Amino acid sequence: MLSLLPLSSPAHSVNVLCAVFGAGASGALCFTVCRVVGPGPGAVLAGGVFEVSKLVWQWSVVAEVFSLNNLFVGILFSLSACFHCAESVHHKKKFALWGALFCGLSLCNQHTLVLYVAIIIPWALLHLNTHNGLSLFGLVSLGMCFLAGFVPYIYLPISSYLNRARWSWGDQTSLHGLLTHLLRAEYGTFSLVPTDSLVFSSITVLSAEASVNVNTVCVTLIFFLSNILRCVFVWLIVTMVSIYSVFFAWRANLNIENPLLLGVMERFWLQADAGVCVLAGLGLSWAVCWLNGRLGRGTLWNTGAWILTAGLISHMISLNHK
Repeated sequence: MLSLLPLSSPAHSVNVLCAVFGAGASGALCFTVCRVVGPGPGAVLAGGVFEVSKLVWQWSVVAEVFSLNNLFVGILFSLSACFHCAESVHHKKKFALWGALFCGLSLCNQHTLVLYVAIIIPWALLHLNTHNGLSLFGLVSLGMCFLAGFVPYIYLPISSYLNRARWSWGDQTSLHGLLTHLLRAEYGTFSLVPTDSLVFSSITVLSAEASVNVNTVCVTLIFFLSNILRCVFVWLIVTMVSIYSVFFAWRANLNIENPLLLGVMERFWLQADAGVCVLAGLGLSWAVCWLNGRLGRGTLWNTGAWILTAGLISHMISLNHK
């Protein structure tokens, strides 16, 4: 899109577009928290900490798929929050249709999102069924919206016949070549190394090398776990992050003591970091509400939360962007 702008090289346009995607992802995480608990320091914490973290910044200024994947993660979180908080079945159905469409679109960009989509879909269907909002016509509509999300893949065989997809994986002019591309077979299909000797290496190093945002913002969750566990939406995020982290540690177990392989691995942590930032934002918001309900002086706790948020974001900026 930005390549249409005058005085802009293709490389510069793609880099700017990725930066826009990164900013959009941060905004989507902020909106997610706003939709669940309302605006406040928790929402700014979720979006701000994610935005200025080292990995997010690093992969938002280069021409890669990870910035767009972050945006899709944020959109799925936002739509899930809207679906969960919708007051009527009609509105739930509307958000479910949009969610189905973006589930398909997100899988066109990066396949790691299948681990989130595989959890969101049954949760949404069960939620609709509980509210008597599921029917045969509704299922067909959701399925059509989901399949519509895969429309961008039509470009692959067309561009192959026109000899324009010269640098893509596989020859998409045949069904076998198209499946090779869709499954990323030449890349390993969810496997970055064919051995199980390093199954726990990524978990070990991740806990030791985790970015500041993951270690710091989870403090709010520790003290206010009782409030968090009452929210089904939080359980959804926790389940997605947990399953993704375990699955990725199992299948993508490169030796990350090697700096080169660490660079390959760490960019896949972004998807889980987004969920952790949302949980932290929710935790901070609930912490302020709990303190206000028990001790009063809401202005004091709200001001303290804003100071904490501003201080943490400033610290991360000074730490990661010297």
